[in-house]
Amino acid sequence: MPETHLEADPRLTAPMRRHLRSLHLATVEAYRTWCRENGFNVRLNKTLPQRRQELASSRKTTKQHRIDSELEAHINALGLGTVAEYQAWCRAHGAGDGLQKSKAQRRHEIRLGQQSRSREKADRSSASQHRRRRKDLLKRIAAGDIDDRDLTSPVLLRVRHLFQNAPLDPGARSAFLTLLLHIESQGRLYHLKPVVPQFGSQPANNFVDGLASLAACHGRWIRKVEAWKPDSHNGRRQFGALARHLLAEYDVPACMDTAFFAGMDSEAKTRQDWFVHVGTGQNIRKAAIPLRFTKRMAHAFIVSAPSGYTVDMALRWAQVIGMGGDDLLAESVCDSMLGERFEDGPFWETVLHFFVNNPMLDVAHVGPIVDYIHHRRTVVQEQRDPVGSVRSIDPPEPDFTMKGRTPESMLRRVEAWHRGMNRSQPKKSRQWASCGVKGYTWVDEDERAGEIRTWRIEEIRNSRDLSYEGKHMKHCVASYLTSCANGTRSIWSMKVEYLGSGTTRNVLTIELLNNRKYIRQVRGRSNSRPTDAHSGRAQEGWNVLSMWADQEGLTLPGAKSWAMRRV
Repeated sequence: MPETHLEADPRLTAPMRRHLRSLHLATVEAYRTWCRENGFNVRLNKTLPQRRQELASSRKTTKQHRIDSELEAHINALGLGTVAEYQAWCRAHGAGDGLQKSKAQRRHEIRLGQQSRSREKADRSSASQHRRRRKDLLKRIAAGDIDDRDLTSPVLLRVRHLFQNAPLDPGARSAFLTLLLHIESQGRLYHLKPVVPQFGSQPANNFVDGLASLAACHGRWIRKVEAWKPDSHNGRRQFGALARHLLAEYDVPACMDTAFFAGMDSEAKTRQDWFVHVGTGQNIRKAAIPLRFTKRMAHAFIVSAPSGYTVDMALRWAQVIGMGGDDLLAESVCDSMLGERFEDGPFWETVLHFFVNNPMLDVAHVGPIVDYIHHRRTVVQEQRDPVGSVRSIDPPEPDFTMKGRTPESMLRRVEAWHRGMNRSQPKKSRQWASCGVKGYTWVDEDERAGEIRTWRIEEIRNSRDLSYEGKHMKHCVASYLTSCANGTRSIWSMKVEYLGSGTTRNVLTIELLNNRKYIRQVRGRSNSRPTDAHSGRAQEGWNVLSMWADQEGLTLPGAKSWAMRRV
């Protein structure tokens, strides 16, 4: 560094003039400014130790400035912008995230950066080749030129199955291929994970089958596939936008998207027709829906139907809202069997009017009342003869009506029904086969009691245990006898056993839809919801339930889903 030319100043002694030159300062004012900036006294008569301290500070600052400029140049050479990005890059590549690096260390990092960029370039090239190869495979699959043995991807195997076995006409097959080729480069719809939680693991509940259902409607497409571009990274939103691009000129409720994930049978096609009907600007009341809709119900369905519902549940929800019920009542009705079934519509309308006209009735009683009415009106009973044989008899009250019913009388009937079911334990218990899902065991420690405990989730497989579960937990699970026996549903009991005291506690009762592997309902004692508890066995039991669901591949409603209220 060139020597600083110091102006003559009578206030400076010879040692102080040399000191200012060492600091590369030309004037007394510059020296005093430097002292103030660096925390030193501004006097001009400094001792030798003071001058040495100032000189050391100046050299350290100069060195730091040089290091900072070198660090900035190094960060730029790596293609990074900030020190934080550089430190994160170092950690990701196995280098220390300190800022004081030697020249050898920085050269090593430059090499790492070059290798990383080369790998990224190779990965992009490989991904591009993979996409080209997948497009070629899709065309060969559509042409029938490739066998299952030549495919390893589950998605491509499912695509081949649909081309070979789905009820697609030649135009639909061509449309399906066009969708697949366009989505391959534009969307995130290439996986087989369940899309609609309520449908569980049904084969058609995935985006690939949904695209096939869209292709089956190719005759109604109003726009070209190639004109669609995704505006979201969420697969469900992408599919909904694609369906509306192809089939809708007007707004369609999000719940109607579920029609494309139920397969291509007559019922699914009917619901897809509803989507097209609404998408072309027609009134949902004029569609072939199974309910009698008023204008108010139709408005509620189009404007306010919850997006997390299936289209069937949304129709029932809008019916209750249109009758004058509130959101809580509508949700409770959808949680019951009425959310999935529409038969005997005029009678069930009278039941819904009963609920709407009695707003002080706790909505927690809606499900049990619906179950009781269904049992009395439509469920065929079984009667055991003295010799032990079983014969079927008609429902107890096939002409049951709501005329003259009050909330108090209905609650008394439901309570008596529960007591009767829980007392009626036949001498010979009825058995049924397992649903195929394994139980679960978990061992932990109860910190409050200081005891080791064992959690067990076990399937109930006979009528005696089912009746005991209902009696012990004070709810109507015994009414599920027929559903368990015919294999459509299974009931599971969660218990916890304390090893020290030897006591066993019933914690939760779980309803599982067998074909979907969907946990539809979870109840504690007296129909309480475990998710309403903030502590205690019910909340801890919910955590064990979640681990069981993960182990067995069971579907639970999402944390923010409307259906979480039911479980």
